[in-house]
Amino acid sequence: MDILRLSHVCLRTTSLDKARYFYSDLLGLVETEQKGDMLYLRGTEEGQHHSLIIKQADSPGLAYIAFRVKDIDKAKEELEQMNIKVTKVKEEGVDDAIVFSDPQGIPIMFYNDMEYVGDIRLEFYKHRGASPVRLAHVNFMVKDIEEEFEFFKKLGFFETEEFLDKEGKRMVIWMTKNGQSHDIAIGRASTNVPGFHHLTYYVHDVKDIIRTADILASARLWDSIERGPGRHGATEGYYIYVRDFDKNRLEFFTADYLVLDPDKWRVKVWSFEESRYRADFWGRPVPESWLKEWVPVEDPFTGKLRW
Repeated sequence: MDILRLSHVCLRTTSLDKARYFYSDLLGLVETEQKGDMLYLRGTEEGQHHSLIIKQADSPGLAYIAFRVKDIDKAKEELEQMNIKVTKVKEEGVDDAIVFSDPQGIPIMFYNDMEYVGDIRLEFYKHRGASPVRLAHVNFMVKDIEEEFEFFKKLGFFETEEFLDKEGKRMVIWMTKNGQSHDIAIGRASTNVPGFHHLTYYVHDVKDIIRTADILASARLWDSIERGPGRHGATEGYYIYVRDFDKNRLEFFTADYLVLDPDKWRVKVWSFEESRYRADFWGRPVPESWLKEWVPVEDPFTGKLRW
């Protein structure tokens, strides 16, 4: 379907004011504008209108994940050939887009072109907070991980790593489109699915990850720091996970790898016995909240949450 890249995420919030304070004032995402019940944000090196939309809603969760495609009409035709229902939608800065639910119920948007507003890459005096650079990847939870994996393979993604359970079945699969360690991570769960686990912004330096913890602690938001700073075994990157006022989860991430030759890449397989080091290379335990808590997703046709 000629997918070009992961583009943006639309999250639900119960308070735009609190979301602006958390994501922009404290952590440094650049505010493009607010229009009505929508707040549009982006990273310091992103010139497109937005990579994160915060939408006023009655409850938190995911509205949709968006990908840029080369040909929206071709993408629509191929989805319909897969018996996937699509509908055309409008979005600020985007003229032509479609939304649909993938085979496991994750809400997805495809679009071709977005308004450019310019980045602040070299305007360092405007950088704030953790100086988030760009949207890096998303992680979501499904019941049938193999069906989801096959769907994204059809979209042109390839696998970089996987984590197995005690029976040797895949629990998490990491996939990429353009060669970074991953654009998407697919997790398997039996309850509260489909669900959205987290979105991640890339930062340039480990100091930005540590600064995130310092910022939240100094703002007396200790409980928003969920996990880290630390280093993953899987995907290699340094990380910190934080929760906003609605418990939507955000990660800042840096220093992962690039797959230079996809045709020669050997998938890294993490066994169940390696779980501790896969999750945190330094061997620290993972909080129960990270393992068992995530937010629901919208039905893109009704706007209602799936659980």
